[in-house]
Amino acid sequence: MIQNAPTGVPWSIIPFPKATSTQKLAEQTNICWRATSAVDAICNQPLRATLDIEEDVGPDARITVRNGFAAMQASRWPVVQLLGGQVSPSTLPPLWRAIPATAMRTRTQLLGVYGTTAPSAAGTGPSEIDIASNYVNWGNGREGMRLQVAYLNGWAHAGLTTAVTAGATTVQVDDVTAFAGASAMIYDGANTEVVKVTSVTASAPQTIFSETTPVTVQTGPGTLTLSAPAAFAHAAGVVVSAMPQDISWATILLAAAQVLDSGASAITMQHVTGTLTSSTGGARDLREQAKEILAVYRRVI
Repeated sequence: MIQNAPTGVPWSIIPFPKATSTQKLAEQTNICWRATSAVDAICNQPLRATLDIEEDVGPDARITVRNGFAAMQASRWPVVQLLGGQVSPSTLPPLWRAIPATAMRTRTQLLGVYGTTAPSAAGTGPSEIDIASNYVNWGNGREGMRLQVAYLNGWAHAGLTTAVTAGATTVQVDDVTAFAGASAMIYDGANTEVVKVTSVTASAPQTIFSETTPVTVQTGPGTLTLSAPAAFAHAAGVVVSAMPQDISWATILLAAAQVLDSGASAITMQHVTGTLTSSTGGARDLREQAKEILAVYRRVI
């Protein structure tokens, strides 16, 4: 329910008047999903951490060779962890040769927070991947090599799947992707705390590059192991995230825009001391503000 601040008169009820609590919760959940999808659409990439296997041919514009090294410009960023790759001459079927993760590195280092390798709370991070010599070269001419690179990108973000007791050193979440080595916030009101994740174990790890040397990736639901015991108890469903907070704020703005579209034509809210801000400008203003916030997180290619 959205209420007019000065009078307390309801303007709109989600999703419709006299909806049950179950119906309200279902629609609120839909609003959150749609807002999250809108964020990914604006940025042209998911901001939540994902496993990506990217394939292209080179040498060419995106895969270059210089000083004995090959360099690939990843589509998504920030690149949090390199998992390995494989390369083949541009033939059908491909004749893959494994590239170990030790033969790869990001061109620049991942900026961290709290002394960890977690992405910083800003739109920064590496997107160019260097590959050791002898894997990609000009021997077959332009676009004579086919390259696959696997990496984790984005910001670790999950929800607790079971309750956590104070003093626990492991927590169960719905997605362990990219949490290893990261600092994250457990967002729980007055019990919000920062935790550092030393390792992760997925319930069902994913295997990639079965054609050459299989690589096991810890992704999906599983367990986070903390460097220190949790200070507070937390209920299932609480968010654990290394995502910059301005992304969350942009998502809130997009969710509010949906509520305005559903029938609340105006809301008056406190802006700064002594002034009021009215939403009579409509949902468009909220969406434009969200787009401005998210501009620095847009996909690089």
